[in-house]
Amino acid sequence: MTSIRTYDPASAGAELPELPPMPIGALAVGTAELLQHAADLPAPTSVTLYDHDTISIQFARHKDSIRAITRWAARFGAAMTSRPGKVEFDTGTWYTTDFDYYGIAVHAFAFIPAGPAST
Repeated sequence: MTSIRTYDPASAGAELPELPPMPIGALAVGTAELLQHAADLPAPTSVTLYDHDTISIQFARHKDSIRAITRWAARFGAAMTSRPGKVEFDTGTWYTTDFDYYGIAVHAFAFIPAGPAST
């Protein structure tokens, strides 16, 4: 006779504690692996590691970055979004994608300034 047991978190007792943050060295290795996985995609202009398991990838302030972020989003199963915004005195559009890479949150973005108004 076979029996199947279901797991009920309410009856399991105390909650498991949260995992500690990933050491920055492990995050750096994960970043290197991410960049290797994306070696055939357009390269970012800046990569920033944060000690709370997050990688931020910035692309140039150029229209080519829209396609770059779209390709990164497609590669890692995410959607690209855009929204109007400002940076200092420039108005333009933010293009972003967010995805998870083996437990690491990745935020890729570019700010594309608005072109001159046509007359």
